[in-house]
Amino acid sequence: MASERVTLDTVAAAAGVSRMTVSNAYNRPDQLSAATRTRVMEVAAELGYSGPDPTAASLRRRRTRTVGVVLTERLPYAFADPGMVTILHGLASGLSEAGYALLLVPESGVDDEPLVRQALVDALVLCALPDGHPAVAAALERQVPVVTVGNPRLPHVPRLGTDNRAATALVARHLLDLGHRSFAVLTAESSGQHTLARPGFAERTDWFTAALHDAGIGSDRVTVHTATENARGAGAAALSEPLAARRARPTAVFAVTDILALGALDAASRAGLAVPADLSVVGFDNVAPAALSDPPLTTVEHDLFGQGQAAARLALRMIAGESVRAPRMAPRLVVRGSTAAAR
Repeated sequence: MASERVTLDTVAAAAGVSRMTVSNAYNRPDQLSAATRTRVMEVAAELGYSGPDPTAASLRRRRTRTVGVVLTERLPYAFADPGMVTILHGLASGLSEAGYALLLVPESGVDDEPLVRQALVDALVLCALPDGHPAVAAALERQVPVVTVGNPRLPHVPRLGTDNRAATALVARHLLDLGHRSFAVLTAESSGQHTLARPGFAERTDWFTAALHDAGIGSDRVTVHTATENARGAGAAALSEPLAARRARPTAVFAVTDILALGALDAASRAGLAVPADLSVVGFDNVAPAALSDPPLTTVEHDLFGQGQAAARLALRMIAGESVRAPRMAPRLVVRGSTAAAR
């Protein structure tokens, strides 16, 4: 028998009980007496049987009690970016309260095929994916509930996210009121396998520059610098030359994430510039490190943890067959020590 595959039927025969009794021992133990369940589990252990196949059980129930999160970046990014960590924390918090698991699904596998096609999930949350990303089409083809966080914006799909136009208008007005008239915008490329840009980053860049132009700031007074990834070191590298130059140096930097803004602080320090006396810096997200930097970072807060929690609630309600509407997330400018009046 050792060379044969041990199944639920094998355990039932050895324990002298029905197949249903063995199934109940694993899935509905309250249906059995303590003595019967103990007997079944002892026989299963002797035979080396670890329990029913969870995949097969999920297919029978048509429920996996799992929600997948599809990321635009490579999987390690989810643990390196404090903003993404905060969203995932909110998602996990909302799902765990309902007894659901969270599955991270990278944009694509080694063969460039969207992994979302094989993910065993009851619903999908798309995080910061461009509209034309292959994983978006693959997710919609699954015919499971879909929620988006940030992007994409899809017809009849609930979306959680801040109003980037309103948020960047707050930043522009704050810096303009401080007398700044020369600006740098720091954005980043995606580190995913596809070359499509992060839509949220592009929106923040475009709306911020538009707000400045509406206030009479010419294009020659606004420069855009792109880091190779959304990382502190990459942000510092992207601003090293602009801040080291003596002519046409900006007096204010708007970074589309706090991580890039922290890199801007590093670049300013290396260039011998004092923040905020020589250079004002504003970030976006209000992640925990923003309040702990030197100086503390002025930034846009848009409740990333709350967005994650709300995405979980929406997904669970959609799984239950309910109609849903995503709540609005209003941005708020948190003014700290990294901004001051222009010289």
